[in-house]
Amino acid sequence: MNRGGYKTFLIRAFLLCLGLLFLFPLLVSIAGSFMKEEAILTSYTSRLSSFDLSEGITEGFMRIRLIPNPVSFDQYLGVLIFQPAFLVLLLNSLKITLPVTLGTLLVAILSAYGFCLWQWKHKEKVFLVYIVVMLMPLQAVLVPNYIVAALLGIERSYLAIILPGIFSPFGVFLMRQGMKAVPQAYFEAARIDGAGNWRILWNILVPQLRPIISALAMLTFIEYWNVVEQAVIFIQDLRLEPLSVYLSRLADDRRALIFAASAVYMFLPLWFLLAGQEDLEKGIELSGVK
Repeated sequence: MNRGGYKTFLIRAFLLCLGLLFLFPLLVSIAGSFMKEEAILTSYTSRLSSFDLSEGITEGFMRIRLIPNPVSFDQYLGVLIFQPAFLVLLLNSLKITLPVTLGTLLVAILSAYGFCLWQWKHKEKVFLVYIVVMLMPLQAVLVPNYIVAALLGIERSYLAIILPGIFSPFGVFLMRQGMKAVPQAYFEAARIDGAGNWRILWNILVPQLRPIISALAMLTFIEYWNVVEQAVIFIQDLRLEPLSVYLSRLADDRRALIFAASAVYMFLPLWFLLAGQEDLEKGIELSGVK
């Protein structure tokens, strides 16, 4: 093996180990969701056995089994059938996530197109404000969001989470970067053929930006599917909490139900990522986001 091949092998091996490290919690959750309570207690333990003590091992260690034996689906039945609260909380998460995702796509596409059409000389300075707000941490904008929500009388409803999410500057930034990459010849040819702004947007730009739109939809869905801070602050009624907040209290100390609930909870984000991986990569590449 030459020097370049050896270097490539080391890089790939390192990336493989790094990928397995990040996937390990996911594998543990999926494996634990197919185990019974007794199997979990024996598969995930840090207790020492008599054999360890006889060999002089006195420090605790974690024993983990990733292959269920035996395989059980009882915990899935317990979550989906015998835990009605789980489905209610799952629906609560969808009530937040779906409006934010659809609203973000609509607002981001129209706002980004407006920036492209706007010929004001100071529009780049206005867009800079979007970037500054986008770079601010969530904790810095929670208090202003709460004050505005209180003025509107929606501080105890889903709207306090949905409206700031819909008007998030990240979507506008991502879509505008994608629109700037579309060749101007498309616009000129469409105008020569008599197309107006709306027709150019929906018949030319939107098909060209399909990967970016898909990427934005996936990123927004996953972000608000896992919403925690906003829900803790704005949602006081436990019956209205999303599953992301209530999951830790769903099954108390019944580990099998917790693993099964976590696996069901992860299904939609994982499905989106696996089904749209190509669009996500291409969309981020076309937008120029590093």
